[in-house]
Amino acid sequence: ENMPAVVREAWRALLVVACFSAAAEAFIPGLVAVNRAGRITMSAATKPSFSPSKEQLGPAQIPLQRSWFQAWGFAPPEPPSEGKMGFSAAKKGGKGGKGGKGKAAPPTSGTNSKLFCKAPGEDLVTVFRADIGDAAAALSEEEIGEWGGEARSVIEEALPRTGAVLLRGLPMRSPEAFSHFWKGFLNAPPALEEGRYNSLGPSGGRQKLSGIDLATNVPPPFLLLCHNEMCYNPQTVGRIALYCVQDAPEGGETILARNRDLSSNLPKTALKFLKEHGGILYAREFYDARQPPAEKQASVGSWQDKCSLPETAGREEAEAFFAEMGFTADQMEWREDGGLRLTNAHPGTVKDPETGDDVWWNIAHTGSLTAGDGTPFPKKMVAEIQSAGWAHTYSFKLRRGDWLMLDNLRLQHGRLPFQADPRHPRCLLTVYTHPMPAV
Repeated sequence: ENMPAVVREAWRALLVVACFSAAAEAFIPGLVAVNRAGRITMSAATKPSFSPSKEQLGPAQIPLQRSWFQAWGFAPPEPPSEGKMGFSAAKKGGKGGKGGKGKAAPPTSGTNSKLFCKAPGEDLVTVFRADIGDAAAALSEEEIGEWGGEARSVIEEALPRTGAVLLRGLPMRSPEAFSHFWKGFLNAPPALEEGRYNSLGPSGGRQKLSGIDLATNVPPPFLLLCHNEMCYNPQTVGRIALYCVQDAPEGGETILARNRDLSSNLPKTALKFLKEHGGILYAREFYDARQPPAEKQASVGSWQDKCSLPETAGREEAEAFFAEMGFTADQMEWREDGGLRLTNAHPGTVKDPETGDDVWWNIAHTGSLTAGDGTPFPKKMVAEIQSAGWAHTYSFKLRRGDWLMLDNLRLQHGRLPFQADPRHPRCLLTVYTHPMPAV
């Protein structure tokens, strides 16, 4: 009673805090724990878990603009003959245009139609949601890693069913946070071997954030056609996954197509062409950085840059790099000027893991390849492949916190153009597992 009023009020405040902490621990055990420093940390109630979701993946239809195909000389889709396909068309008056860059796309019966890409169903993409709510901001690096381990369990069980698993609402909001999740995923027993990206072009690799590859950096207006990752290398990956740190405000939808479906819709002449001409020949040309050509081409670089080696590096170091990619000595041809030519042939098909059938697995649709015996792909055939592929292509948008894991032997992926916004730059991270021979 004799203590000053200020001291009495301070004691009362401390008693209130003590009573609240005791009540919290007594009545809601497992939800929160107050440590000595007063920091609230997550405990048993936030144990990582995922729940199956039947949600629709965005709008039922995503519009496709004919200008996307015209700008890059791609053949536009043909109107489907069945409503169940991923692509659809709505009739529209007016005349159709020709392919861009001076290349005329082949005429189609759908030049007076609006084009759409449908959202995938649960038979193509299996969806789960993270059971986390608002607790994400309080997670430690170790706890984020535990989420990665639980994600591994979910994906291992679900991926064989459809070849695509989407985890939504994950707690990571930065490349650094995702790197902890990814370590947890890889290290969950039995530990997985991480794949390494190597392009068909002169680039030595992709840009990285916190040690994680950024997704392909093709310009935002570019239509990135569906493809299987690194199908052009002797060493490929069995799985590829995309994590969305920030989606584009407009556009940038992911597109998916099942290889088995593509094979059933391609012109029969395409598969016949592969068998008769020895599959596909993938070739790369590199110059010696110490003897660069007078006129450089964007598609050709030095073997030193490709291998991330100094200009003074010897051939043995380059050969060791390419051997890790799966190239054999007879696939490396050194020229007198120090340049290097790499070649590897592939049948252009793989065995579908589910059915055992030979399915389309190549990038002949780029139009820049030759058959295994050196025969160029006919332009008409390339256009037919480009157009037919859309009949079984589906589209949806990856949102912040989405992680899409794909079986690279069963599903192709690509990206629709998007509107770049400096205030909200689109950021997707790419990771790979199950490195394996492509043949």
